Amino acid sequence: MWRVLDISGDGYHLCVKNNNFSAVKENQEKSHCLFDDINTIILYGNNITITNSCVQKCLEHKVPIVFCDKTYMPAGMLLSSWTTNIYGQRLQLQINASKPKIKQAWQQIITSKLNNQAEVLKNFGIDKAAETIFTMAKQVRSGDASFKEGVGAKVYFENLFSNFYRSSNGQDFINSALNYGYAIVRSSVARAVVSAGLNPAIGIFHSENHNPFCLIDDLMEPFRPAIDFMVKSKLEPFKQERDLTPKTKKYIAGVLETNLYFEDGAFNFTAGIQKCIQSYVSFLLREEKVNLPKIFI
Repeated sequence: MWRVLDISGDGYHLCVKNNNFSAVKENQEKSHCLFDDINTIILYGNNITITNSCVQKCLEHKVPIVFCDKTYMPAGMLLSSWTTNIYGQRLQLQINASKPKIKQAWQQIITSKLNNQAEVLKNFGIDKAAETIFTMAKQVRSGDASFKEGVGAKVYFENLFSNFYRSSNGQDFINSALNYGYAIVRSSVARAVVSAGLNPAIGIFHSENHNPFCLIDDLMEPFRPAIDFMVKSKLEPFKQERDLTPKTKKYIAGVLETNLYFEDGAFNFTAGIQKCIQSYVSFLLREEKVNLPKIFI
């Protein structure tokens, strides 16, 4: 299984030891693993140093390094350059995609996201709100012109968590846990996007934003409810925490051990992301649909 390495706190030194990744603190090795086994490295803290050789190894193995702020939101990300020999072709494919084609992609992405949100609510017995969002999903039009995504999000979070306001800057436990989980998903999508030879700055919906990773933020939308489900499932044991503990982070990172479901079967989370991103390439080339996941059967 690919590992998410969470480096939280001060005084860590990240380096290469015996050609493997190593995290050292106070002259003691705290983590050691093969670069091929790493899905993502998440950094949160002060005075973390990293050697150039470690950075080069991460780039070589296409391991994203995510730099988080105090709310566990990604403040920046280090990605490998686009070394695939078809990068030029993929770049032209993205640039030449027609507006109707892009609007169709966004319609499908938001429909998938709303259906997954509704399934999360249904799983927790919140049936009335689930049916409302299922209905919204059927009403999404090209480009989501009526902004069903935003309306659905309001209904969704109001019913999933009590007395809660979703904020990427929120420092309460729920927002921090969601931000941490979304960072894991975002980095996994980033890895798949770059591996597919796509330029992450050429987005679908967020293309007008000053965001070098807008395609990643677009394509990760259907996967977000998987994190919402995990946070809600363990909310009671964890919600008294003032900050995310290593135990909680390990639990949230376990999302990569779950399955995603497609018409042709179940795939582990990382493989499912890769399948979805490759499907987006096929959609730009010729297909009518992007193969988007369900988080429940």
